[in-house]
Amino acid sequence: MKRLSRFGRTLGVGLSFAYFSLWGLTLGILVFPWLSLFRKNKRRRRERFMRHMQWSWRVFLRFMMRVRAFHRITVEGDLDAVQSQPCLLIANHITLVDIVALGAYVENFNCIVKESAWRHPFYGSVLRHCEFIPNTTSVSLIEQCTESFAESRPLVIFPSGTRTPPGAPIRFQRGAAQVAVRTGVPIVPVLVTCDPPTLIKGEPWYRVPHRAPTLRLRVQPAMEIPAHIQEEPRIPVRVRLLNQHFENYFAEKLAPPH
Repeated sequence: MKRLSRFGRTLGVGLSFAYFSLWGLTLGILVFPWLSLFRKNKRRRRERFMRHMQWSWRVFLRFMMRVRAFHRITVEGDLDAVQSQPCLLIANHITLVDIVALGAYVENFNCIVKESAWRHPFYGSVLRHCEFIPNTTSVSLIEQCTESFAESRPLVIFPSGTRTPPGAPIRFQRGAAQVAVRTGVPIVPVLVTCDPPTLIKGEPWYRVPHRAPTLRLRVQPAMEIPAHIQEEPRIPVRVRLLNQHFENYFAEKLAPPH
């Protein structure tokens, strides 16, 4: 019976990602170009694309729970505080669906994405239509982030740059700290946990855990930056200190209870 249940959940994960890929392709090559015919204002057009994308992501998450790929997926905390607000959402990254779970419920958000995702044949067109920021852009990354904040778009960044394996130390690249220092927007941490771990780095998608996992994303209050970091006049040093502060914050908050 347990073997049958695990097989069913493996099938459910496969069907979920098949839906995600095919629906992403449909949005990118059919739905969004068609919608573009009726919206000439660039910003309103993008916001409409975002609503359709986020609706499809919520359907994807509900489907994953229906087929027991996940027992539960929750986003907790004060989401109203970040809706359509210029702020920096920084999150640890552990599963393939972290960004989908967070982005499905944060209105009009922006995100810095990998070049491989930006060019992906199935959902890359969706990311481009929604004007997400590729991490290899030729235009100044800070300039694009500043423009995004000016349009009241929350910016989601996973500072690790890739999924962190369970039990591995928190290691962040300095991009998020660079954006925070140079733009001065509020910094809102998001703590991501998955029990038991699934869809992690180095494991194939079909290796499902012994029971359906629970994915939790906890939106925290805006981070308070220590005075010694704020008062540091040298920007490179301030960026390094802030990045260390990020790592220490997440390591402390995500540490298992003693």
